[in-house]
Amino acid sequence: MSFERKHLNMDLGWRFLLDKGESDGEVKKSHSDVYNARKAGRTTSPANPNLFDDSMWEKIDLPHDYMREADFSPDAMGSHGYRVYSNGWYRKTFSVDPSWKGKHAMLVFDGIATTSLIFLNGSLIERSFSGYSEIAIDVSDRLYYDRINTLAVYTRGDEIEGWWYEGAGIYRHSHLYIKDTYHIAHNGIWAKPVLCENTENDWVVELETTLENTDYEEANGHIRAFIFDGDTLISEAAGEETVCVSDGKTVANVKMSVNNPERWDIDSPKLYTLKVQLLRENDIIDEDSVRIGFRTIRMDANKGFFLNEKPVKILGTCNHQDHAGVGVAIPDSIQYYRIRRLKEMGCNAYRSAHNPPTKEVLDACDEYGMIFMDENRIFESSSEIIHQMETLVRRDRNHPCLVFYSLFNEEPLQNTPEGLAIYKKLKSRAKKLDDTRFFTGGLNDAAHTIGAGMAMDVLGFNYAIQRIPLMHKQFPDTPIIGTENCSATTTRGCYVSDRENAQILNNYDEEIVSWGHTVRTNWKFVFENDFMSGAFDWTGFDYRGEPSPFVWPSVSSQFGIMDTCGFAKDSYYFHQAIFKKEPMMHLMPHWNWKDGETVRVMTVTNCDEAELFLNSVSLGRQKSDPFVQCEWQVEFQAGKISAIGYLNGRAVAWDEHQTAGKGVGIKLEADRIDINNAGQDTVPVRVSVVDEYGIEVPTASNMINFEIIGDGIIAGVGNGDPNSHEPDHMPYRKLYCGLAQVLVTAKLGAKKLKLIAKSEGLADAEISFDVVDVPSPNYVFFQESRTITEVLVSPENMEERPDPFKVYSENDMNTFASTSLLGRGAWPIPAGFNKGWREFRIPLKLPKRIPEGKIPAIQTSLVVCQSVDFYIGKKHVFSATPDYNDTLLIPLGEADENEFELRCIMNAKLRSQNGFRGSWFLTYIDDPKA
Repeated sequence: MSFERKHLNMDLGWRFLLDKGESDGEVKKSHSDVYNARKAGRTTSPANPNLFDDSMWEKIDLPHDYMREADFSPDAMGSHGYRVYSNGWYRKTFSVDPSWKGKHAMLVFDGIATTSLIFLNGSLIERSFSGYSEIAIDVSDRLYYDRINTLAVYTRGDEIEGWWYEGAGIYRHSHLYIKDTYHIAHNGIWAKPVLCENTENDWVVELETTLENTDYEEANGHIRAFIFDGDTLISEAAGEETVCVSDGKTVANVKMSVNNPERWDIDSPKLYTLKVQLLRENDIIDEDSVRIGFRTIRMDANKGFFLNEKPVKILGTCNHQDHAGVGVAIPDSIQYYRIRRLKEMGCNAYRSAHNPPTKEVLDACDEYGMIFMDENRIFESSSEIIHQMETLVRRDRNHPCLVFYSLFNEEPLQNTPEGLAIYKKLKSRAKKLDDTRFFTGGLNDAAHTIGAGMAMDVLGFNYAIQRIPLMHKQFPDTPIIGTENCSATTTRGCYVSDRENAQILNNYDEEIVSWGHTVRTNWKFVFENDFMSGAFDWTGFDYRGEPSPFVWPSVSSQFGIMDTCGFAKDSYYFHQAIFKKEPMMHLMPHWNWKDGETVRVMTVTNCDEAELFLNSVSLGRQKSDPFVQCEWQVEFQAGKISAIGYLNGRAVAWDEHQTAGKGVGIKLEADRIDINNAGQDTVPVRVSVVDEYGIEVPTASNMINFEIIGDGIIAGVGNGDPNSHEPDHMPYRKLYCGLAQVLVTAKLGAKKLKLIAKSEGLADAEISFDVVDVPSPNYVFFQESRTITEVLVSPENMEERPDPFKVYSENDMNTFASTSLLGRGAWPIPAGFNKGWREFRIPLKLPKRIPEGKIPAIQTSLVVCQSVDFYIGKKHVFSATPDYNDTLLIPLGEADENEFELRCIMNAKLRSQNGFRGSWFLTYIDDPKA
């Protein structure tokens, strides 16, 4: 019988509690609490499934970065953006299809910041020591199919891995996979396209599939593989039968021929789909797929990098993983927006600095044609760090964009024998999983390469361009790349530096940190030296934390070519002039100044001449060079300033600015007007103020208030101000240098969605989105957990009625037996109860939030007995003489506190199997006093 694997999306429907040291998660000190906390499924704290009160917790969806809502403080870590760090609890209660019982179940978190404890149904199932590494957990033996599951995650936001803003929480996606016990292992497909010798474009895909058997009996089967170009099948192959031992793994290998495929390239990033099936006899019992691409890569020590045997200068940027409004919990569509913004600049490479990225970044790079440098976070050789690195390689190795693995960045041990030994070990372990990429690292001491650099395929240098030619002479056979370069600093929209008061920096490509270089100095060196395969600028975007070159009140860096919203600084165009061949012209600054003020005007162009005009009067024509650019000192006159770029004497590019008057209205520009209703699609909207002629006011700083009409939410707001302490999660934001950004997310199943922007003294603006119906992921939703599954019961039948008020010692673990209330069809609890009396003890913790006009009650499933009485403390609260297989509704209105013990005294019906069958549930009934 075949079984189709299930990929369930766990993102929607969580509850969250910020842990301020006052939460219900505090571990208690009694012997009973400590004893039970060390038993399977019995952990204390919010991880405990039995009626833990999460009714007052915040309702959230993933991805979620709770640190974006934290306060700023000058006493907090500046490296992390001066946010006041804290820890947090997440809970999700849910059910799964009972027919899946006996299958393999795997829970996967793509990333939790920073360290975390993960609990399922009261059991600690995993500890994660990295905020960047994927966490995959076999939960087959702890997942319930006959009752509600409780998943809880405790995150340590106050622990750090990096020296930049890392956020906190479950900030990437979460998944649950249900498979046959004999299945394709997680990240178990490794497809290696190899160009056949002596052919122009014939390939063999060497396919290695890791199969896993989580049953306790031997399994056998074989794989079948297909390669598709869209819906067209272009290759298929089948492997021989493979035997997998019980509770083990094996590898199935097969080769697939592909004739004359279209190559993956930075200009035409062609992708194919590889599907792998696992069959037992003729039944498909599992299936998985990956995207692949066909391309060749080569490094030459003197000529640089070659893609498909064409020389390509690597024009890259380094990037951290946060964005305005959402922190590190970036929606997938915003990841694509960011990669596209870089591509439009002419960038062709992306370095994930300094950590494994979310996998959607690689997906976007695959699709947009961006060369990728994957980076390991911790430079150690312990088993934990090797596991993290191997997880990275297994996850990412099928991506055609991936060209480099960087194993470290600026490590103190880099030029020591110890550093060399660590590097060799990490590289050896990684190459066993992927021997098709180049290994490098970020060396920040180009004067010495006696350590880890000796084992690199490509020497990676951070800055130090003045010393790199010497390194090339000393190591003429080793390729070189700039792993981190430039570090020019600018503040978007600012043209006069004010270091003392405003902590802002001008945009004329002259402000740098002590170790850095201007955009033009850096790239002039790269282009003038053929042996430099390329470089990665620090950074593509401003990022929170590591405020440079300032400290408090500055809370983010100013290294970015774009600000935290993805709005271009003028350095964006300095790069574009160097990177792109198409004629372009950018004129700076804006043209809103004081009458008579002398303004420094610059053209940024890749044309060979530039001419400047003020109100149609030429101010001169100059020779231009992408690495120099032209300047004029112009006395401000209101009107129009414009520039024309000439190539070989012909006008080919232009730009202009018009003086704006007083702002009268708001302008909204969505990155796209269509938005899908699958539940997580997010669109960035650019916000500005315009005058009566529709001209944007570049100096506007109005407070803008946002409102959603229809089926959506405001996911976050930002404005790119590196010194702003405004909240990212509230529906308002001031414009900074004329701009702000609001992120709009459509809800699951949305039908209509409109964004409205308002500001005092300005005309409102609105955007109505075209909501597109699309299939949604297979979401697992939050299900209210009011189930009581475990009780204490006296182990033997008693001839006399027990005392319901007897006090038992808190360290008495043997007078009562712990038992589970199972499904409806189970044999009644307790076993062997057919005469006399039994006593039940049920510890309860009621929600703090009780619906108005209601009182809590316990709804039992089927009960068989002569009579039954319930007590809370010294009070008798309920009695019944139920019919056979009756249900009971026990009011709990007599409880004085929300945490107490409910006692039950039951008298057996003779010659019957007495007790409870099925789970108990907390419910609410009308308060008779209301």
